[in-house]
Amino acid sequence: MLAAAVRSTSRRKSTRCFATEINGKGSTAVIFGGFGFTERAMAKHAALYETHNFDTVGILSPIIDLTTPAIAEKKALEMAKQIVDMNQPTVCHFISGSIWTGLYVFDYLDQVGGIGWRDEHVKAICFDSCPPKSDIYAFGGFLAYRFKNPALKNLTAPFFEPYRRWRGINTAWEEENRSKMFGKTSTIPRGAHQLHIHGKTDPVLDAKYLKSFIDDCRQHKESPNISVVEATFEKSKHSMAVVEHPQDYKSLHIAELLGKVEMWKGHGTIVAPTGSDFKLD
Repeated sequence: MLAAAVRSTSRRKSTRCFATEINGKGSTAVIFGGFGFTERAMAKHAALYETHNFDTVGILSPIIDLTTPAIAEKKALEMAKQIVDMNQPTVCHFISGSIWTGLYVFDYLDQVGGIGWRDEHVKAICFDSCPPKSDIYAFGGFLAYRFKNPALKNLTAPFFEPYRRWRGINTAWEEENRSKMFGKTSTIPRGAHQLHIHGKTDPVLDAKYLKSFIDDCRQHKESPNISVVEATFEKSKHSMAVVEHPQDYKSLHIAELLGKVEMWKGHGTIVAPTGSDFKLD
């Protein structure tokens, strides 16, 4: 089990009807909750996998833990141990700033499970409203989103510089984090299919930084057969697409992520998403 400081839910569903187009029986879905996530918000994302018979592990961490590299790294080791202990084909779902913890988890999977465990077992990754840039404007943007006031982003951003220094978000950590995200040193399994979902005007995200990350994921994917898809919702708020556009989100999730993994394809027909509120790239 995870350390007591990490709030986690793990469920096995055996008595319900499952959508026939996807069958995740015998596989694990690990959902990393974002900044300020509640159990109710986690349940919305967990349902994406429970419906398809995945064993789900939902991880909720306080904002201060997600934004403190030393704490995130320590918890990541416990998370990696739990994932390896389940020893199943795995899909990881990162939301908002949880990606920083997730990169540590990817790093530890091979240390805990042995070299090659990560590439062998992680089949798919969803990046939902991430990665943020970790600068003062990302923090100010989150405050603007939380209080529904766009002016707060630039107004409050300077006040987060002392917070960043206090929590250990400095030049050394940013270089380390970049090496885990980009290029040949990245801990991201390059043989996993990817779906990147975000809002067009998300105040937490830096558009140029996000594009550079997705471009790098495409450049370094293991083979042309690996899918790296970007879905941009025109009017979705930070990490809220699953609530604001539930049918489009579910369709994208099936057609552009889970449906790309052969072992998860069921007996039904996977229908391509046709929503008018998003665009695919």
